Amino acid sequence: MVVRSCCDSTKPLLLVCEHAGVGVPESLSNAYPESLLSSHYGCDIGAGKLARALSERLQASAVLAHYSRLVIDANRRLDDPTLLLGTANGEPVAANIDLPAIDIDARIQDLYVPFHAAVEAELQRLTAVGPPPLYVAIHSFTPHLADQGRPWHVGVMWDQDEQTARHVINGLRAHDGIVVGDNQPYSGRASEDFSIDYHAERNGFANVALEIRQDLLATDSQVATWVARLLPLIESLLVRSETQTNDALAVREFRPDVLTFESAARQWLAS
Repeated sequence: MVVRSCCDSTKPLLLVCEHAGVGVPESLSNAYPESLLSSHYGCDIGAGKLARALSERLQASAVLAHYSRLVIDANRRLDDPTLLLGTANGEPVAANIDLPAIDIDARIQDLYVPFHAAVEAELQRLTAVGPPPLYVAIHSFTPHLADQGRPWHVGVMWDQDEQTARHVINGLRAHDGIVVGDNQPYSGRASEDFSIDYHAERNGFANVALEIRQDLLATDSQVATWVARLLPLIESLLVRSETQTNDALAVREFRPDVLTFESAARQWLAS
């Protein structure tokens, strides 16, 4: 349930989407209500389409997780209590409650580890053939949460790499009428963005996470509109990366953990 796009690309860019689909293993085919799987609890609605469209237009490598985040959340630390979501929309998620350790480990080994190993493999491949890649995470967010409306059209999440984020924020704000969140509706400094912390920041890669409001990705036309907005910004970031070095992000050597991801991740979490 891990999908890669344009895997022969040598462009120094990796697009990552942890919540691209609603797939579940056959053994859990009836475990989750369809209404829950198709909601924002089941996946980042529209994010997978956007990531694939950007990959195709940019001819860039992408790694997408096509299993539902309800089964196991690829963007959470292994010690995060929401790795397996216990409640959704105020209701218990029965298939995730009181699981035996052997069942939890099966989800980690069958879904979580392969996704992150695929990300590491792509980063290793791109680093071997060119300059350090730019890491772009693609997400979407629900227009309403806990009965509160969310006014942002797009959020730009960042922690260590403000330079890359600021370039994207300023570029998006240049579009009339676009409300851009700076670490809103979520913060790049929160622990819930494990993937970018582990794969990008740990290795010093330039990075940014994008959150598009889901009602703005509901149609192919809307997805195409966001591709048109994001394409020149990402391309300009690639040009900048070829002409200047961000010393704060280039001081560490890339440390791939393709074959030993789980043990390496656990060790990193404990450090």
